[in-house]
Amino acid sequence: MPHENLNVIVDPEWKRIGISLSGGADSALMAYLICLNTNAEIHITTQIRCWKTRPWQRHISVDVFNWLRHKFINLTFHRHENFIPPDLEWADKGPTILDENGKLKSGNQIILRSYNEYICHEQNLDAWFAAVNKNPDIKIEGALQDRDNGHIDPITKHMGVTVCHPFIHTTKDAIIQKYYDLGITELLHMTRSCEGDDEQYPEIFKGLDYRTYQPGQEVPTCKKCFWCKERQWAMDKVNV
Repeated sequence: MPHENLNVIVDPEWKRIGISLSGGADSALMAYLICLNTNAEIHITTQIRCWKTRPWQRHISVDVFNWLRHKFINLTFHRHENFIPPDLEWADKGPTILDENGKLKSGNQIILRSYNEYICHEQNLDAWFAAVNKNPDIKIEGALQDRDNGHIDPITKHMGVTVCHPFIHTTKDAIIQKYYDLGITELLHMTRSCEGDDEQYPEIFKGLDYRTYQPGQEVPTCKKCFWCKERQWAMDKVNV
């Protein structure tokens, strides 16, 4: 069913749907829209990333998963958690590994794709969703160029599974607006976009890492990374 310009389509024939959920605003909204319009079994896949510098990311993804599970008590949920070594992250190394299609990718990109393929096969999924979205219509330093290059089709077939990227032509302001339209700002405020940490901004995070972080504690946002600036741009665009 289409949801205005967000264009989330859920086939009523699908029995098992996979959703890549990071704990960010994009994937959380996408998961909500899917759950609103299906009776399928939901398989959430989450990657543990930057566990030493940003250990809160895992806990936020669990909180979002539990919120969805309690909101949609009629659905069956499964959570699949994978680990990406910090040494294989994009970071300042960029794409350095050839994937199976001969394209240069970073280690985290290859692991993410490969793990989701594995879950699709092992769980016999009918479809898998990811919430890759489009850069803002203004230049913000740090934006990923390939978000605007049309490198991903909204709907494709891969290994017998329908792969969906419903937000590929959607900027974050439309995503933020949808939270308010649907009255689910509680979920929005649970999500996190910031990718700053103590290594980058010690004056803000003040030694907060895997040794000092306590699950559930308040974590500051850097307000300096692209992801913070993109979210603020979106909030400003919709006047909230």
